[in-house]
Amino acid sequence: MDAGVSGQIYANLGYDFLAITDHNLAHSPEQWQKWQAENSLTIIPGEENGSKGHILELGVYDVTPTGTDIYTERAKLLRQAGGFVVGCHPQEYPDCGEDDIRDAVGMLHGFEIFNGLREGRGCDEMANVALWDQILTGGGRIWGVATDDFHCAYVTPGHGWVCVQVPEDTPEPVSWSTIVQQLKNGAFFSSTYPAFEKIALGSNGSSSDTLVVEAAGTRELRVIGDGGAALHRVRGNRLEWKVEPNLTYFRVEAVSGIKRGWSQPFYRESQLRVASRSVTLPTAK
Repeated sequence: MDAGVSGQIYANLGYDFLAITDHNLAHSPEQWQKWQAENSLTIIPGEENGSKGHILELGVYDVTPTGTDIYTERAKLLRQAGGFVVGCHPQEYPDCGEDDIRDAVGMLHGFEIFNGLREGRGCDEMANVALWDQILTGGGRIWGVATDDFHCAYVTPGHGWVCVQVPEDTPEPVSWSTIVQQLKNGAFFSSTYPAFEKIALGSNGSSSDTLVVEAAGTRELRVIGDGGAALHRVRGNRLEWKVEPNLTYFRVEAVSGIKRGWSQPFYRESQLRVASRSVTLPTAK
């Protein structure tokens, strides 16, 4: 589907940015400038790399040459090229499956824990969340990404998306390079409907080890830790929780029926990012 048409579809839904990732095709700066002039939302250049073992590469105008079909080697080369690198849909194809994601931890920035097209094809996308927790429990560090995978409008838009936090003093309009850098930093959440409004540790007078979370469109909030265990849960849209010692990681999950929102994992020595201003709605692949 033409990027101008896709951009208008997602702009009408309230999105602020959209990543264009055609298969093994990155569009030139001139093409990007044309699309950007036609759209009110920010267009992020990129590509979906590989005929086997698909990997997203966001923030590039050229396809990064790899010269190999080995998944881990390609992931390493794509990351070295400077883009935001995401492993795609591990539940559909054997040549970019769960083992490939595990092997590429440390080379991928993230992987798709939800893909709207693959859910529509009957794949068990929640198995990706279980895989995420297995990797995190073992000490691996990787972000979880939700997308539509809106190739050729095979699915309706708005199934999976991300919301990116940007610094409060970021000038408008927010540049695609700022968005890509914040994605690399893990300063975003992923969702199929619920939206986090606040994720803060030790702010607004709370103790330094107290997590405060607020979310819209949510029936229940859960803190998930080692082994994918629910460490704490509350009904409603607000959670306070004293961080437990000796966790490898924790993350927050917002639940609204079958819909989910996922914070990024926070590690033992890291500081939780306090959301001051976020790009309001996310991106589609």
